Amino acid sequence: MQNRALKMDGYILLSHGSKVQESNDANKKILETLRSTIQNIELAFLELSKPDFEHAVKNLKASDVTSITVLPLFLAPGKHVREDVPHLALKFSKEYEIEIKVLEHIGAKSEYIKLIESILLSKK
Repeated sequence: MQNRALKMDGYILLSHGSKVQESNDANKKILETLRSTIQNIELAFLELSKPDFEHAVKNLKASDVTSITVLPLFLAPGKHVREDVPHLALKFSKEYEIEIKVLEHIGAKSEYIKLIESILLSKK
């Protein structure tokens, strides 16, 4: 009988970060809400706030996560989405010997477009 390692997924919500604490706190509130249904989920900021991407990877690795999926909380595919996020994922994937997959930024999701449409058409 083979001893197969269990695969355990981890997740990172990746936000830009802000000098405005209320903005960072809004992201932390989203994280806390998601933690009620999703295990092994962390929040990271690219800049201007903590925790950073590496800290989130370290926390998940310490929790015996075997792969990490990153959701960039960005509306458009700017430099951070196209260059910085993939670079960080590759760097820390190698450094911590863990698979890191980066999803499309949230603005690319059709559900996001439908949410905007719903808000605009509700006229409330």
